[in-house]
Amino acid sequence: MMHFYDDFLEEHIAQLIDMQLREVSWKFDYDSVKNGLNKHWHVFAGHCEGSLRDDIWPIWQQIKLKWPELELERAYLNAHTHGIEPHIHRDDGALTFIYYPRLDWKNEWGGGTVLYDDAIKDITSHVNYKGNRLIKFPAYLPHQAQPVSRECYQLRTCVVFKTVVRIDENKDRPKRPSFGLYP
Repeated sequence: MMHFYDDFLEEHIAQLIDMQLREVSWKFDYDSVKNGLNKHWHVFAGHCEGSLRDDIWPIWQQIKLKWPELELERAYLNAHTHGIEPHIHRDDGALTFIYYPRLDWKNEWGGGTVLYDDAIKDITSHVNYKGNRLIKFPAYLPHQAQPVSRECYQLRTCVVFKTVVRIDENKDRPKRPSFGLYP
């Protein structure tokens, strides 16, 4: 149920975002699981379109073009270095989008994303980290950033967009988003 889109942005826009995100002042001590032991680098990026950071706005614009029924719940930047072991966790919202901005990332450095089945018994999807790649999956499914190789001296960065479905009150719609994700 994970989908990925390579060359998501035009090359010059992807290069600009890559360059801008290398200048971010990261804060350590964020956990993806409440009271989790494993921490990682994190920067909050906005709760709605109006508060979204300028450096990631082009990514959100492209997402909205492809999925206009979605609204931004919140966005943030995450980063991992060697030695950080991310938690398996679930997100809130309807769909999660993760954008990989590092255009110089090498496949042997790891750092992809794994999606597990709903019971966290088995891996159902694995997507390698590749610059200018967007991944999309149902937010309720357990997932985990993969570790970064000890031979990597770069910061594994990603941009995360948590979304909800815009409700049109003039139409009869189910209370839960369908997207073909729920029975």
